[in-house]
Amino acid sequence: MIVVGAGRVGTALQRQAQGSGLELTLIDRHRGWEALDAPQGDPVLLAVRNDDLTEVIGRIPSHRRSDLVFLQNGAIRELLAEHALAGSTRGLLYLMVSSRTAPLVSGGTSWLCGPHALAVVRLLGALSVPAEAVDWARFSYYELEKLLWLAAHGLLCEALDATVDRIAAAHVDALTQLVVELAAVGRAAWGVQPDPAFLVQRMLDYSASIPGYRASVKEWPWRNGWLVAAAQRYGVATPHHTALLVQTGHLPRPAIG
Repeated sequence: MIVVGAGRVGTALQRQAQGSGLELTLIDRHRGWEALDAPQGDPVLLAVRNDDLTEVIGRIPSHRRSDLVFLQNGAIRELLAEHALAGSTRGLLYLMVSSRTAPLVSGGTSWLCGPHALAVVRLLGALSVPAEAVDWARFSYYELEKLLWLAAHGLLCEALDATVDRIAAAHVDALTQLVVELAAVGRAAWGVQPDPAFLVQRMLDYSASIPGYRASVKEWPWRNGWLVAAAQRYGVATPHHTALLVQTGHLPRPAIG
């Protein structure tokens, strides 16, 4: 297995592989790139920040681009399309790795879609990471679910000074209100139509599985910022999202007068 990105997820996968007696080549900014000179065919997992994707894609040899597996959260569809990679393998990992030295904690089933989905599912299974290959329609639902979990909990954790499990226990109404509002943006932009009650319940279950975790608003262009732009583009009203972004200082207060 080849993993590009020596951050929290990449190093956690490497430790897990070493503990399982499996070979994993970890590529960082400066070392390991010669591994990509091998013939195409084996998946190459990209575990890098969204903001680094364009640079990393540019360093991938042309014969290995079809092997790329994008593990990023957030709205990366447009970026992949710009690089003619819309049909690439995608993955949504339900993992928590609090630091580069922390153990990998599974938060449930991870989801894969695309040409290398089954191969990656087998690899993750060998690392004791539960995963499943799904079709594009089902993956699109999970893609939106994960985006909304990150955007909603990042914002509510800041606004309410709470951990994700505390939100699940004591602020269900606030979460539901925000998620239903943002789901309308996802429906307009991606054509995904989740059942709101099912969507919120899955979020509550996931949050309860990672007690003590405190999310935050980050990766703005790929999460909350993308939702703001998409809401404007498709004419979807998001008053609660906007008000919370203003309250937490991520958007300026509207001018008076």
